[in-house]
Amino acid sequence: MEDLITLTLADLEKILSPKFKAKDVFRFIHKYLKTNISDFSSLSLEDRQGLAEKYFVSSLTPLKNLKDQAVEKAAFKLKDSKIIEAVSMEYAGERNTICVSSQVGCAVGCAFCATGGMRFKRNLTLAEILSQVYYFARKEKVSNIVFMGMGEPLLNYHQVLSAARFLNDPLGLNIAARKIVISTIGISLGIRKLAEEKEQFRLAWSLVSPQDDIRKRLIPSKFSEPIAKIVSALKFYQKQTKRRVTIEYVVLKDINDTKADVKQLISIAQELDSHVNLIPYNPMEGSHFKIGNVRLLLNELQNAGLNVTVRKSYGQKIKAACGQLAGQADL
Repeated sequence: MEDLITLTLADLEKILSPKFKAKDVFRFIHKYLKTNISDFSSLSLEDRQGLAEKYFVSSLTPLKNLKDQAVEKAAFKLKDSKIIEAVSMEYAGERNTICVSSQVGCAVGCAFCATGGMRFKRNLTLAEILSQVYYFARKEKVSNIVFMGMGEPLLNYHQVLSAARFLNDPLGLNIAARKIVISTIGISLGIRKLAEEKEQFRLAWSLVSPQDDIRKRLIPSKFSEPIAKIVSALKFYQKQTKRRVTIEYVVLKDINDTKADVKQLISIAQELDSHVNLIPYNPMEGSHFKIGNVRLLLNELQNAGLNVTVRKSYGQKIKAACGQLAGQADL
């Protein structure tokens, strides 16, 4: 049987006639978030029975979830028993953001990230990505999506972009493209490919360190590309899209928070139309890393005339903050 959640409107129009039935089914799944075909009330009983013989609608139910004030973390067990985590963050009624995972584990393996310690298991399917969002959307309105959960989104490019398009669709949740952020460690091929897409999805780059040798130690994998190569791809992206890039910078004590680091960070940020988001390191069990001098970086970047903010750490108590997701069944 085929999963209806993965079918585009064009796909549905091939199996349903007249076309308005396809739109109804799409809305039931992606706007009203129905998972039981018998609930597609605008269709005749015969149509619903016919669909149910060949199709189903998948969903994810969390094994466990934890809440810490305005943050909820959910752990989902997939069909192959692998576990992923996703997070909902409410910002004082201003917006409700879902942090979505794109892989089980991560192939990049950043030393300061709990997900990196899991190693790479597999890419998530389109249905598994959408189902994370729809679980939270059944409880409250979702305004923003960030692909900053477990995994490197640009290494699961097709499924991530497909999910973003479903989430952006006017017949679905209709989340504005500019409120959907794809975060990458710097996969230059994926950045260049994203530059050619028509949708205005936003891009964030996790720089980690402005020095190639230190960055390579912090990202000890084949996916740690030279900074110059990534900057070149980002310039191409900006030339094609005219959109600002966010530089994400996890601040690590005595590793990337010296004045020399700041000087190089400023130089890189000034090469691009960028906004720098400083991220205080969120501790994880067994890690030797510590929070760096965020105040120094903030002052120096502001003095250089750069757009800069400090990310607020939400959900540390339940290990739901940036870099803390580890696919734990025993939440």
